[in-house]
Amino acid sequence: EANLKSLGLDRIPLVNLRRADTGPGLRPEGDQVVDLDDQLAVMTALRDEGKIGAIGLSSVTLDGLRRALPAGIACVQNAYSLVARDDEDMLRLCRAEGIAWVPFFPLGGAFAGLAKVVDEPAAIAAAQALNVTPAQVGLAWLLHHAPNVLLIPGTADAEHLRGNIDAAAISFDDTTLATLDAVPSRAGDIVL
Repeated sequence: EANLKSLGLDRIPLVNLRRADTGPGLRPEGDQVVDLDDQLAVMTALRDEGKIGAIGLSSVTLDGLRRALPAGIACVQNAYSLVARDDEDMLRLCRAEGIAWVPFFPLGGAFAGLAKVVDEPAAIAAAQALNVTPAQVGLAWLLHHAPNVLLIPGTADAEHLRGNIDAAAISFDDTTLATLDAVPSRAGDIVL
């Protein structure tokens, strides 16, 4: 209700239920732990009331996504990038179910200890060959990797935004794409 009021909306088009089952961040403890089925029941009721349009999941496990499918999931938002691809099975399931994949940290981790795309030698080499930035290579790779990817890269200014948008026009030859696909996942699991 507070979100609807502050946004001046009758319905929020999509609400992501952040599970905190995986990825960086705080973990629920004790009475903070709420069963996924109970949370989905509330989200489904809000959707049925017309207060939200669709349900998304954020920081969810593969098992959690499987359990949530009957509720009608529109998107999954998990940490995922060229250098952190531990959720490939979940990405495949999302693709098969027609669920949008919305990677947060699309250029790697913002926390100490998490790999960054801009430090990856394969991304740097591809960027030099294509006369773009390693960040643009990382974003372009995500768009090439799966057709259901919706990017939400951060930006601080208009020039950075333009660079993010321009990443969509980058094409990779087969050799470059194979090299990028072969980058090992170094996701880590930082808990703050």
